[in-house]
Amino acid sequence: MSSSPTSVLLIDDHAILREGYQRLLESAGFDVIGQEGTADEGYQAFIKLNPDVCIVDLTMPGKSGLECINRICLHNKHARILVSSMHDETTLVMRAIELGAKGYITKSCASDMFIEAVKSVADKTHFLAPDIAQSIAMEKYMKTDQKINSLSNQEFAIFNMVAKGMTIEEISKSLSLAPKTVSNYKTNMMRKLETTKLIDIIFLAQKIGLITPQTDDVFDA
Repeated sequence: MSSSPTSVLLIDDHAILREGYQRLLESAGFDVIGQEGTADEGYQAFIKLNPDVCIVDLTMPGKSGLECINRICLHNKHARILVSSMHDETTLVMRAIELGAKGYITKSCASDMFIEAVKSVADKTHFLAPDIAQSIAMEKYMKTDQKINSLSNQEFAIFNMVAKGMTIEEISKSLSLAPKTVSNYKTNMMRKLETTKLIDIIFLAQKIGLITPQTDDVFDA
């Protein structure tokens, strides 16, 4: 017996775009079980229809798509939501993902990428359009770089030594500083890097090439 086609709910205020999406999805074997034009209507339709995948626009009259995503995911934390938006700002992308969206594409993407994204989200994996993924990676790198650059020379030296597993006493001897002074520098360093965990320091040092990973073990800290 063949399985039922993947059901899809469309939530977008542009009726012509919804119709185009429906034709494209149905030609690819999906079952579009509903179309709604506002966040409130979309949320109610999700509760009623329980679709396998929900495709949500971010900019709609009334409540935003982000509010819709939040309400849906509070109702069902396993909801499979794909954002299709004209906006590609990383702040919006990350907020949508944080609220529970499993994928994000722009409305200018090619039809084959659109179908690939829906299939990925339906298969319980995540999907980000390549250009969006690259932008997010670059922004994270820049934020890391900014944090590292905020360290003084002494703080950076201690960051390096802490990442390599040296104790306060060992760092004190190496830098000819009092242990309390080293401890104060370490506190300031970790504050600037916005962490209280040693494992974050290790991963950050690996990321910028200060130390080389020696193991694939998963650390708990």
